[in-house]
Amino acid sequence: MELRHLRYFAAVAEAGTVTEAARCLRIAQPSLSQQIRLLEQRVGTPLFRRVPQGMELTEGGRLLLDGVNRALGELSSCVAAARAAVPVATVGVCRGVARSVLTHAEQIITRGGRFSVSYRQVDSEQQGDLLRSGALAFGILRAPVDTTGLEPRTINDEPLGLVLHDRHPLAHRRRLTWSDLPGQRLLWFPSERAPGYAATVLAHLRQRGWSAETVPDDNTGHTLFRHRLIGQDDLVALRTLSSSQGDPDLVWRPVGPEPPHEHLVLVAPARTSWSRHLRDGDR
Repeated sequence: MELRHLRYFAAVAEAGTVTEAARCLRIAQPSLSQQIRLLEQRVGTPLFRRVPQGMELTEGGRLLLDGVNRALGELSSCVAAARAAVPVATVGVCRGVARSVLTHAEQIITRGGRFSVSYRQVDSEQQGDLLRSGALAFGILRAPVDTTGLEPRTINDEPLGLVLHDRHPLAHRRRLTWSDLPGQRLLWFPSERAPGYAATVLAHLRQRGWSAETVPDDNTGHTLFRHRLIGQDDLVALRTLSSSQGDPDLVWRPVGPEPPHEHLVLVAPARTSWSRHLRDGDR
């Protein structure tokens, strides 16, 4: 028994004749008569009595019509609710993204769209496969990355500077140069989280004469990050200014000339409704 059979049955019951019901349904009268006979066979009882005025419901037909009307009404309500539901776009976000960057990304994503945004912390290296499989609608990650099958859009390109505790021997200087850094160790995230970005930044440092010993920072929160830096006079970190504000015990200092940059991109699966937001976000 299919939904269309029940719709045909309800239409005949309402119209009172097969001819009028066929006209309303825009199907041929013989085909409708055949569908009603098949429905009666499936139900196992006559649903109509053929009378001179047309079609009259039997007692079984009236009972079935009550149930069909309830079912169709419920289905209509469910369809209306589904249309009114706000879809959710899941956005993968790599660690350490500044609030201002998230705000910018959300403005691009939601402009002209009717959906809500849900964030999920995912390392840059893992986001590509999740985006291509449809598990993520968007991703915010550090470049360079493999964007095969993805559409990228740059949302932040910002120089990296040094983060150090406020009593560090270098903290009193307003600007640092590469010649200040030999002997300083670098508090650095596990490179497998964003291997392209890590390799690019570390190569940039070596080219400018700082072959820093890296100290692994496996923690995900700011509290342990600052705990590692405070009191260490030979330990610094690399962060953007926008992601380093708000801690009175830490300072950010620009370094140069030619500091490395953090290049953040917003990506979506190519040739999808999501990727159109990246092209149309500023219109």
